[in-house]
Amino acid sequence: MLVVGVFGAGYYLAALAQLPVKADLMVALGGDKGARADRVLELYRKGFAPKVLLTAMEDGHSKTRAAYLDWRARYLIDQGVPEQVLLYDSRSANSWEEAVNTFQLMQSMKLDRVLVVSDPPHMRRLSWIWAKVFSGSGKEYTLVASDMEDWDAEHWWRTSPNAQFVFAEYIKLAYYLVQH
Repeated sequence: MLVVGVFGAGYYLAALAQLPVKADLMVALGGDKGARADRVLELYRKGFAPKVLLTAMEDGHSKTRAAYLDWRARYLIDQGVPEQVLLYDSRSANSWEEAVNTFQLMQSMKLDRVLVVSDPPHMRRLSWIWAKVFSGSGKEYTLVASDMEDWDAEHWWRTSPNAQFVFAEYIKLAYYLVQH
C-alpha cells in the first residue's frame, strides 16, 4: 500500500482538475513561473471568461508583489488580452487568501462562477480550500490545470522540481487541514 501511495502521489494531487466551463471570471493563481498565465491566455482566447484576475506571488515579499503581477499582466496584454479585462489581487499571500479574496471580489461584482487556474499538483489542496471558502454561498468554481512544463504525475520523483512540488503540496495539505 505504501508503494502505491508513493507512486500514485502525483496522480492523487492532480486528480481533481476539471475541464473548463464558461464563467464570469478566470483567476491565475500566484506563485508560478508562467504556465498559469499561459493557460489563462488560452482559455481567454477561447471565450471561457470575460474577466481575468491575477493574484500576487504566494509567500512573496509584500513590496515586490506588484512587480510579479506586472510581468504576468504584461505577458497577457502583449498577447492580445485587453488591459481593461485584467483585475489584480496584490493582497493574497497564500492559497487560502487567494480563495477568500476571489470570493469577496465575486460578491462585490455579483459574479457567480470562476475558473481557477493552477498547476496540476496543486489541485487536491485547492479543491479542499475552495470548497471550504465557497461552501453554501451559491458561488461556483472550477479548477483548471495549467500545462506545467515537465510535469509527470506518473514519474514525479524523477525530477527535482516535481519531487519538491509533490513533497511541498503534501506538507501544505496537512497544514491546511489542521489550520482551517
